[in-house]
Amino acid sequence: MIGRSIGVLTDGGAGHLSADLINPLFAFSLNRKLRYLYDGNYFRFRDKSGEADYPASIPDMSEDVFLMRIYDQKEKFGYDKIDMAQPNPTLQPKLIHKDGLYRAEFSGAEYMTVEQSEHVGDNFNILLVAKADYPRPAFGIWGDDTSLTIEPSSEATSKFTVNRNRGGMTTDSLVYGCFYGLDPLQNNSRVMSINTRGHNVEDIPLGTPKNIAIGRSGERYYIGEVLEVVLHMDDLKQKWGDLLYNQAVEIYKDY
Repeated sequence: MIGRSIGVLTDGGAGHLSADLINPLFAFSLNRKLRYLYDGNYFRFRDKSGEADYPASIPDMSEDVFLMRIYDQKEKFGYDKIDMAQPNPTLQPKLIHKDGLYRAEFSGAEYMTVEQSEHVGDNFNILLVAKADYPRPAFGIWGDDTSLTIEPSSEATSKFTVNRNRGGMTTDSLVYGCFYGLDPLQNNSRVMSINTRGHNVEDIPLGTPKNIAIGRSGERYYIGEVLEVVLHMDDLKQKWGDLLYNQAVEIYKDY
């Protein structure tokens, strides 16, 4: 059963949330817990009264509110718990609240980062919930020899790119499930899968990423919203990737 209260979403089922399965590198959400046992806050904000954490405190939306930090809900699987943050006030995205959901709003200048790039391998599954008019990098991983982007769009074809491999996304929702890795069901060839559908691609290793961000990839910046991003490593696709994508589509069906 899906519950909603002041922007909080949960399916309430042990072992069925995004960060409960396999091996997430990080798990960030503005609106729901991603681990069944997680009991911390979702994000830190700055409003006219100062700084506070949600849902322990509710933002005063009568004036502009800014998003400072999104807390990593993973807390297991051997990776350090590191939050997505932006300490520079001039680069912090606005926090907006609409139709029961909190959203990070980017205008082409703001971004938030997490220091986990050294752990990103050549196989991964990314679940992103975001909304934009035209394709720009809502989520990016990049370095001197590599670039990965997920670029939502309602007015054009959305994009998932990994170096020279590129895929266009069609979706009936604003949830983007992107897998890149080896598929035993396809003679162990490399596959780029988008929203449960995919195809074989050139076997290009990701390279050496140095940065992970929402709101940018390299010098390209984002205009649009982000609600949630989870990055799993290795073999999630073969086990639970489609399940988590379909679950998120159901949870965010009214977004």
